[in-house]
Amino acid sequence: MTIAPNRTGADYRLVPFPEPLFEVDLEKDIRVAMRDGVGLYADIYRPSKAGEQLPTILIRTQYDKAPYRAPASETKSGLAYMFAGQGFAVVVQDIRGRFSSEGTFHPAESDADDGYDTVSWVASQPWSNGKVGGYGCSALGINQVMMSQRRPAALKALLPQGPGGALRWRKFSVLVSGVPEIGWAFQWFVHNTNKGSQPAPDVDLYEALKALPLADAADRVGSPCTDWRDWITHETGDPWWDKFPFFDENSRPDVPALFVNSWYDTDVGETAKLFNMFKEQSTSEKSRRNQFIIISPTAHCQSEQACTPHIVGERDVGDIRRDYWSIYLSWFNHWLRDEDTNGDFKMPHVQYYLMGANRWKSADSWPLPGTLFVPFYLASGGNANTRKGDGKLSTTMASGPADNYHHDPLDPVLSLENFEVPPAPGRRVELRSPGNAADQRQVDLRQDRLVYTSEPLRSGLEVTGPLKAVLYVSSSASDTDFVVQLSDVYPDGPVYNLRTGIARARYREGYNEPRLMMPGKIYLIEVDMQATGNWFRPGHRIRVQVSSSSFPHFARNLNTGGNNATETTTVVAKNTIYHDREHPSHILLPVVQ
Repeated sequence: MTIAPNRTGADYRLVPFPEPLFEVDLEKDIRVAMRDGVGLYADIYRPSKAGEQLPTILIRTQYDKAPYRAPASETKSGLAYMFAGQGFAVVVQDIRGRFSSEGTFHPAESDADDGYDTVSWVASQPWSNGKVGGYGCSALGINQVMMSQRRPAALKALLPQGPGGALRWRKFSVLVSGVPEIGWAFQWFVHNTNKGSQPAPDVDLYEALKALPLADAADRVGSPCTDWRDWITHETGDPWWDKFPFFDENSRPDVPALFVNSWYDTDVGETAKLFNMFKEQSTSEKSRRNQFIIISPTAHCQSEQACTPHIVGERDVGDIRRDYWSIYLSWFNHWLRDEDTNGDFKMPHVQYYLMGANRWKSADSWPLPGTLFVPFYLASGGNANTRKGDGKLSTTMASGPADNYHHDPLDPVLSLENFEVPPAPGRRVELRSPGNAADQRQVDLRQDRLVYTSEPLRSGLEVTGPLKAVLYVSSSASDTDFVVQLSDVYPDGPVYNLRTGIARARYREGYNEPRLMMPGKIYLIEVDMQATGNWFRPGHRIRVQVSSSSFPHFARNLNTGGNNATETTTVVAKNTIYHDREHPSHILLPVVQ
C-alpha cells in the first residue's frame, strides 16, 4: 500500500493494488515489426502458471517502457506487474522513434497503423488467446482512440484515460478552439518530442513563452524537439493537419470503451464527446451499447492517485477515492476472457463526482437526463471591470451600457492554475500539468478582466454538463481573443475557477474560413468551455469572468490579424462586451434538476 505524506493527520492513503494471484515473468525488448519494416520494441509481462493462452493488455507509450519494470506498489511503476499478477499478459511498447524503438518520431502521425500492427502481432503469439485490450492515459489514451478507427479484429476493449486530444479539432490537445494551449503543450514538446530520453533543458519555461516570436520558444531553451514550430505555426484549418489520423465524425470504431477523465483536465469536454461519438458511430450494436465514462475531480491523469481529502490545486474536494483497480480488472476480465464476452458490461454508463456536494453520482447518458440549459445573463452599469465593479449575473435579461477593457498582449491576464506557485517579482516560476483550481481574487482585480457575479444562492444548484458562453463583442483590432471563466465564489472569500474557455474572433464562422473583424462592428462569438460538475452550495455565488488572455494557459493573440506564432509586433485592442436587449450576452449553464 502506498501512503502519501501526512499533512494534517488525516487519512491520505491511496487505494492499493489488489494482492497478486501469480508471480510474473518478464521478457525485455522484443522486436515487433511494423508494416514498413520498422521495429518497435516491447516488454512482455506474463503470469507464471496462469495457463498457456492469455488475454493481453496493451500499453503503447512514448514515455519509456523501462519504468514499468519496477515492481513497486505505485500506480505507474507497478502497473504492468499488477495486471500480470491478476492473470493477464501485459505488453508495454515504446512507440515509433522513442527510446528503444526504431523509426522517426512525430506526435500522433503513426499511432493508428502502428497500433493496428501491434494488436495483430500480439494476437498471433502462441501465448495469446487472441483478445487484446488497450490501456493508458493522455498520449497513451489518444493512441488507443486513434487505433480504434482501424478496427483490428483482436481489439476487444479500450480503457482510454484523458484521450480528448484524439479529436480532429483538438489536435493532440495542442489547439483549443484554434488557439494553442501552450501552458502544457510547450513543456510537453520540450520534454517528450525528442528521440530517446535526452534531458529537458533547465530553463524557466514561463520566460521562454513570454518572449516573441512564440515559434522560436523551443530554440530559445535549446530544446532538441523538432515538431514545436510545425505544430504551433499551422492554423487549425490548414490542410497540413490532414496527414494525422485524428478521430472525427467519419470515424467508425467497433470496440467497447471505458473512458476516464477529470473535471480539471484540459480535455474533459472532448472526452465526453468521444463517449457520445463511440455510442453513435460504432459499427456494431454491441459496441454502441457498451460505452462508459467516469469523471473524477482531479487534474490530468490523477484519478487513480487521489488521496483524501483531495486537494486539486487549492480546492478541497473531499474524499474522492474509489477502487479503480477493481473496476478496471472487471472490465478487462469481462471482455478479454471467454466466459462472458457476449453480454453487456453491468455498470452505469456515466459516473461523475459532483464537486461541492463531494459525492459520486451516476446516470445513463450525457448530457445528464433532465438537464436544463439555463442562460445566465451578463449585466452592468458599464463598469464591470474588476471584482469591485458593478457586473451582475442573473437569469433575468437586462439592458445596460456595454463594458470595455484594453487587451495588451505584453501584459496578459495570468492563468494562475497553470503555475506551480503564483508568479512573484524576481521569482522563478514553473509551469505544471494542465488544470487545477486556484483562488482568482487577485487576478479579478485587473482592469482588463470583466467580472459578473450572481447574488448569493438561496438554495443549492447543480451545474453538470457541457458549458458554452455566447458573447456579443466588438474590437478596435482586426482580430482578438475572448476568454470566459466560470468560478464558484465561496462565502468566506475564495474564488475557485471551474472551467476556462477561449474563442479566437477570426474563427467565428469556422476554422476553414477565418475572417478578420471590422473595427467597431458587433459580432456574435460562441465560447466552448468544455464541461464541469459542480454543486453551488447555498450562500455561494456564481461568477463569470471575461478577458482576452489567459497566459500561459493559452497563447496570446497579438491583435494584428497576422500569424500569432511568428510575429513580434503587438497591438493594444479596445474590446467591448455588449449585454443589452438586442445583444444578450450570457453563459449557458447545464442545470440538473
